[in-house]
Amino acid sequence: MIFNIEILKELFFVIPLVLFIHEMEEWNIYHYHQKNYPTGVIEESILGTRLWLFFLSIVGFVWTGICYWIPNMALSTVIMMLLIDFTILNSLQHIILTLKTKKYNPGFIFGGIVALVVAIVAVINIVHYEIIPIWSVGLLLCLIIPILIESAVSSKNNKIPLMLKGILKASDKLEKFMSV
Repeated sequence: MIFNIEILKELFFVIPLVLFIHEMEEWNIYHYHQKNYPTGVIEESILGTRLWLFFLSIVGFVWTGICYWIPNMALSTVIMMLLIDFTILNSLQHIILTLKTKKYNPGFIFGGIVALVVAIVAVINIVHYEIIPIWSVGLLLCLIIPILIESAVSSKNNKIPLMLKGILKASDKLEKFMSV
């Protein structure tokens, strides 16, 4: 689906909106983690996890807002591509985990399916309007490959991916900061 280039920056706001809905779909992911990963592997609390979900949603909107206000469309798009990359990475992780476990995991619908479609539509529009060179779009998209490989290897070994461990550490720090 190709959109008018004049409204492309406004349409970028669909990405953090879907990210927010996805994060709310993960509202009870704490219980999923406790059930599906060996105990003692992760330190996580319900509050810390939920704080992280809100924090990540806010970052998505702020990030997109910054991109919106940058007058140079190419620079704005390059920066926005980092959020698009994160969205695609998260989508693929949810899809891979669902295929591996053959059961629903929190976040699969909006994080795995809807977000992937939205991110692909954004990339198609960026390429269609040649906002940045196609090689740079490809290069930016390749940034997710090492993280995706690590996630797949971790999943195969029934371990938590490094990215998730980092998120859980950040959520723990966020919870401690909020309780001060």
